[in-house]
Amino acid sequence: MQELYQQLLSILYGVWRKRHFALAVSWVVCIAGWMYVAQIPNKYESSARIHVDAETMLKPLMKGLTVSNNVYDQVRLMRQTLISRPNIEKVIRMTDLDMTVTSEEETEKLVEALSEDIKINIQGAANLFQISYENSNPAVAKKVVQSLLNIFIEDKLATGRKDLSSALRFIEEQIREYEEQMEIAEQRTAEFKQKNMSFLSSQGKSYFDQMQQAQEDVAIVKNQISEYRNKQKQMKAYLENIPPYLASGSGTGPAIGGAGPSTSSNLANRISILEQRLDDLYARGYKDQHPDVKIIMNQIADLQAKMAEEQAELAKALEEGDTEKLQNTAGVRPNPVYDQLNMNIIELEGEIASLQARLAQKEDEVKRLSSYAQRVPEVEAELARLNRDYGIIKRNYNELLEKRESARISQDLETKSDRVQFRVIEPPQEAREPSSPNRLLYVVAVLFIGLGAGVGVAFLMSQMHSTFSTEQRLRDILSLPVLGSISAIPSPQELRGRKRKLILFSIMLAGLFISCVSVYAMMNYYYVPTV
Repeated sequence: MQELYQQLLSILYGVWRKRHFALAVSWVVCIAGWMYVAQIPNKYESSARIHVDAETMLKPLMKGLTVSNNVYDQVRLMRQTLISRPNIEKVIRMTDLDMTVTSEEETEKLVEALSEDIKINIQGAANLFQISYENSNPAVAKKVVQSLLNIFIEDKLATGRKDLSSALRFIEEQIREYEEQMEIAEQRTAEFKQKNMSFLSSQGKSYFDQMQQAQEDVAIVKNQISEYRNKQKQMKAYLENIPPYLASGSGTGPAIGGAGPSTSSNLANRISILEQRLDDLYARGYKDQHPDVKIIMNQIADLQAKMAEEQAELAKALEEGDTEKLQNTAGVRPNPVYDQLNMNIIELEGEIASLQARLAQKEDEVKRLSSYAQRVPEVEAELARLNRDYGIIKRNYNELLEKRESARISQDLETKSDRVQFRVIEPPQEAREPSSPNRLLYVVAVLFIGLGAGVGVAFLMSQMHSTFSTEQRLRDILSLPVLGSISAIPSPQELRGRKRKLILFSIMLAGLFISCVSVYAMMNYYYVPTV
């Protein structure tokens, strides 16, 4: 940091030693620069502000159907429309600028210069334009801007209805194109549905709804089969405890298998007759030891034994379910409860078989839908895309139909009224004050350029005729030990001479700044423009 400070002091000392050369160079540069600035002619700007529909009649009709241009596109379109070569040539003739040219080359340069100098900008709102032009003659500047306005108004009035017709023709062409696109989209969608009918939704149900419904149907059928099988099992268990046949008749004796009285009516009748005869013998006073009584009692015992044997065989047949033997046995009939249960079991078997067939059908349906699992989402996505494309085309088609009606109404209105699509907000005026150049900026810039040039020359001269301003610089350059330095003691005459030079330098430097102010004042108040 100390070394940098020493170098800076050395440079400032060198420039200060050459300050007279710096001041002289500054004066020369400033005088030359101010003379150049004084020769720059004044330019006067004339401008006009107009509100215009930059997109003509296509803007309300094409709203929502096209992408809107940005501000820069509107300015470019406005400039291309207004500053075309035919319009510029009209402006030259209307302002008598063609009187100043004598050849085709000069005319071409004049056209190019006007095209570049005419400026069109947007102010605030997107449809508020400013047309401006600068010229050394304020009257010419006003004429150029006014001529541009007149040309623009004439062109607008001539092309207003033409724009409406062009917009209507454009909409008609778009409607025909969209009709063709709609037919193509409808045909494409119909072919796709026909080709992928098995993968698409049916009866308003999607693939996943159908799969869920099929799985639910399988579960319901399985539950029904399980319920019927449980009922069948319960009926079979109950049937095992019910005899298929029951004993009939009202004879005496024990029930067979819990099924009723004796099954042998003949034996019972014979026993009854013998018992009546035995009762008659007892009534006549016969005792048990009487031979007739014993014979009857033995006969009764034999018949009872035989009847007991038959009852045992009948009970055994009932227990074993020997239907052939029971059918040939008198006094036996089928059990209606047994028959009803057996019939219910058979009906359940039929229901179960029907449900199993239905279950197989539902399971096949689930397998079929499962095989579509990968293809169905692709088909539905493609169908959704086709429907979406068709919907966009149809929406634009309907909007175009509405725009066509709007265009026809606008065309009728345009033919019945002279509706203007632009308005002059601020007409061009003849400028009283110059718009350029900015002489204050130029004069001050020349002053600082001159001062910079003087300092630069002084720095170069100090480097070419350098001295040792400090002991450290002498020590660094010569690489020799420096014992010390002796300060100069000027005489009174030398001091007075230095003082006079410093005063003269200060006066000349102050005069440079005063001259800057004076030059600007002279240019501002005494410069006579070319009229």
